[in-house]
Amino acid sequence: MNIRPFDFSDGDYALYVRLNNAVYPDRPRTLEALRHFDATKGPDEIAQTFFVEHGGEAVGWFAFMTPRFNPVPGQLEVEWGLLAGHEGLAEALWGVLEREIAPHRPEALVSRVREDWPQAAFYAAQGFEIYDRMWASTLDLERFDPAPFRRPLPEPVRIGTLADLDYRSEAVQRCYYALIAALLRDVPSAQPVEVWPFEVWQERVMSDRNMIPEANFIAFEGEAMVGVSQLWRSPRPQTLQTGLTGVLPSHRRLGIALALKLRALEHARQQGYRYVRTNNHQVNRPMLAINEALGFEKEPAQLHLKKNLLVREET
Repeated sequence: MNIRPFDFSDGDYALYVRLNNAVYPDRPRTLEALRHFDATKGPDEIAQTFFVEHGGEAVGWFAFMTPRFNPVPGQLEVEWGLLAGHEGLAEALWGVLEREIAPHRPEALVSRVREDWPQAAFYAAQGFEIYDRMWASTLDLERFDPAPFRRPLPEPVRIGTLADLDYRSEAVQRCYYALIAALLRDVPSAQPVEVWPFEVWQERVMSDRNMIPEANFIAFEGEAMVGVSQLWRSPRPQTLQTGLTGVLPSHRRLGIALALKLRALEHARQQGYRYVRTNNHQVNRPMLAINEALGFEKEPAQLHLKKNLLVREET
């Protein structure tokens, strides 16, 4: 087995996508998304990727990084994969990964894996424990009837989109960010969400070509933003991915979240998409209940795993 670092060439980007999509076809990635990830990496963030070669061919990879979507201080996120027929290299691969991580002295390692993937058992053998679950689910728009769910919005709430606003102006972006940040901090989850600073959010989100201003639906009361439901482009065929859906505490239990979801689903169907996919924390029962009522069908859960590395001194 030979290990070599990712060299940021076009060939290595293409190789990573090919390997990832072969090992994890249910978690496809694109060249564009990888390049955007690297282009928006912060100066203090860690991100290293290595290829695993056997018999002169790349048969897998491993990587560790500052968690992108919840950068809790002291944690590093890890991922790895091996092509079918090369699973016997897993123990050796993991040993190299641990040696490469050691100089960074993280307090904990985190990872995500679907509960039905064989990698779940491997992580458990390495001492990882489950601290959260997320449910991915998909709605088939051809079989969806929105009529039973339609309700009038409470006055004076209305629904618009980010595209209706001068969304390239910093003033609008700061207002939108304030709503997103407040909702993210309030998302029910097993681990509090570390929200990106505005400048990081602005660079990563507003420059992401998968972000669709016309599919960022916003609930307004007057000029104030009080709720949102987002759709993003997806690497899955005929599919849009739900981003954040939520309503400020002051405006909950009024049917606004459901109305936002319905507008998003209507938009997806009008644009010719067949499916809408979403992800929800297991403890987020209000949003899970909405999705279940609408007809979203669950997939096996995604396990959020953690391995604490700090050794507590005996007292």
